[in-house]
Amino acid sequence: MNQKSNVTTWAIGIALLALIVSVVVFFGTRNSSGIVGQSDSLARIQQTKIMKVCVAEWPPFSQKDPATGKYSGVDIDAMTVMAKALGAEPAFIDTTFGNMPAAIQSGTCDIGTSLYVTPSRAAAIDFARPVLYGGDTALVRKGDTRFKNINDLNKSSVKIATATGESGDIFAKANLTNAKISSIDVDSSDQSRFLLEVTSGRADIGIADYNTIANFAKAHPETEVILSDSPFNLSPDAYGVRHGDTNLLNFMNNTILTMQVNGTWSTIENKYGATAFHQNLDIK
Repeated sequence: MNQKSNVTTWAIGIALLALIVSVVVFFGTRNSSGIVGQSDSLARIQQTKIMKVCVAEWPPFSQKDPATGKYSGVDIDAMTVMAKALGAEPAFIDTTFGNMPAAIQSGTCDIGTSLYVTPSRAAAIDFARPVLYGGDTALVRKGDTRFKNINDLNKSSVKIATATGESGDIFAKANLTNAKISSIDVDSSDQSRFLLEVTSGRADIGIADYNTIANFAKAHPETEVILSDSPFNLSPDAYGVRHGDTNLLNFMNNTILTMQVNGTWSTIENKYGATAFHQNLDIK
């Protein structure tokens, strides 16, 4: 066999190998019914016409009508816009902020909404571009003046209540190691239930994102918000997807950017009175 034949044979072999690899990858993303699998959620959404979205109640971004079971809020409208762009419908799945990353990893949902980006969460899932920035604050019984700054919480005599897996829980366990931290499991329909530990006196203070704390204090006049002038644990808030779900992540990034630029995002925020959360988007 001459040199030219050797080159031809080598080229044919490489082409066949590439074809075999592409076929394996193609069928590896499909299940027995021929539907694109979890490895490419964007393609699966376009094929099944269903976009699975994990939601934890967090007014005004996501709230569920107890009478109808229907969700509304900034995140809900944003997800509806994204799904429509893919020719699909959103399917909202009840979850909590604590278990949402695991639900994304397992494929229970394609997208998780309104998660504060933390190093531990970033190790578990990928995040799209931020939609807002926020921080944590604290709740005490009205008249409790012991806590002037965050360092006053880091004492062995202080009992802190948090919601398991929520940003305040992650922050407290990492930074308030001298305090007694009680992590309370919450339901998707009642993310603030752990703050009843404060009203009952079982905890001195509760820590969570500012929105959760403020809403609870408004509904429970026997409590008050502290440290609101200087929220701690400032974090970007973003939507999450599985590691490696690149096509869906790119779609979300570009869609969110477009919505922010063309005014769609502002319109949705104005609809739900959420503009205060967006005003810190320029934090670097």
